[in-house]
Amino acid sequence: MTRSSQASATVGPTREVVSDRLLRGSVRKSYEPVVDIDWDAPLDPDKFFLPPAVVSLYGTPMWDAMTRQQQIELSRQELVNTLSAGIWFENILNQALLRDLMHADPTSNATHYALTEMGDETRHMVMFGKAIERLGAKPVRPRRYQRVMINGLPLAFKGSLLWVAALVGEEIFDSLQRQMMDDPDLQPMVQRLMRIHVTEEARHIQFARDGVRRRVREMPRLHRMWVANLNGVGGLFFRFLFTNPVPYRRAGLDGRKARRVARRSPHRHDVQISGFAPLAAFLEEVGLMGPLARRLWRRTNFLPAAPSRAVAGGNAAPEDGAHETYEGSAVLRIADEDHAVRVRLAGHLDPIDGRFHWRGTVHGTLPDDALRRPEALLTANGRTAAARLTERTQQGDYSVAGLGTPPFG
Repeated sequence: MTRSSQASATVGPTREVVSDRLLRGSVRKSYEPVVDIDWDAPLDPDKFFLPPAVVSLYGTPMWDAMTRQQQIELSRQELVNTLSAGIWFENILNQALLRDLMHADPTSNATHYALTEMGDETRHMVMFGKAIERLGAKPVRPRRYQRVMINGLPLAFKGSLLWVAALVGEEIFDSLQRQMMDDPDLQPMVQRLMRIHVTEEARHIQFARDGVRRRVREMPRLHRMWVANLNGVGGLFFRFLFTNPVPYRRAGLDGRKARRVARRSPHRHDVQISGFAPLAAFLEEVGLMGPLARRLWRRTNFLPAAPSRAVAGGNAAPEDGAHETYEGSAVLRIADEDHAVRVRLAGHLDPIDGRFHWRGTVHGTLPDDALRRPEALLTANGRTAAARLTERTQQGDYSVAGLGTPPFG
């Protein structure tokens, strides 16, 4: 790990302080989906269950040949597939957390928040199950060999690997849901479900990121290499999940043909890249994007193939180390709140560490305690990157910096 990565991993509040803040956030804003979603409200027959642009076949000739009702049905089946996978993943995560808590201090805030997160995830599984039932569909169940793997994974998810696995399982869904939950073509019930999930998952992601940052600086070199490269298996999992033939067959399509079409779709690749961008930036920032993982994420089209856009620790910077600049509107996410701002950003490839460094100024109104929560996500020009607020300027603006792929270019 570079010195800059180590520095970013060692600053900030303690684990107990972070956990206490998340516990307080859970008290202020948590949901009980059984009563917070109107399960008896009628479904609109002309609205989608996933936004059309997120459905795997969107933008392909196969999609264009379908009627609107066929497209809606495919969106319904793909949502059911995603909710089913969410149930199985949160089952794995809860099992892993329970095993981890066997060795934890039962009086600590971190333990108490882990238990709170497990409660959230349990309610999410109920929410997903009730949603599948309300949609009049059948869950997509794992096959026998997949169930064997599911039962074995909690034994492998320990320490730093547990938190990285949690991020891989949560952040991609979270990023995509944030982009689509306000789509006017979406069923109101699904919008509500996504808003509940996004609100509570934001805290889970903060907890997991904090866990990774604290552990990464203490990892032995070989263990860090193992975690940094093993996370690329997530690309294979999500490629299988997002192009599972079962939803295609249930929608009356040729499953194998539809899967081939979806996997070759440039639009689908862009959707996946957008969904993975925040996590890719974070893994790069903390030094956990190894070469094998990068190859797997790129091979499964969650990282762009074009060298000028790749998340490659700055190796994809402008030629000859030239500076890139961006000036315009942006969205800065601090904790779980979005702030519309304007930014002036520039970056360069550092010849010493071989990584891309970027920094600039944020113009806009931010919370008074923004510098006490410096870790943020900055989205500009359609791209998202992990950022860090470094200081308040004399003009009342904020300085921001980042490492790796910038949110511009």
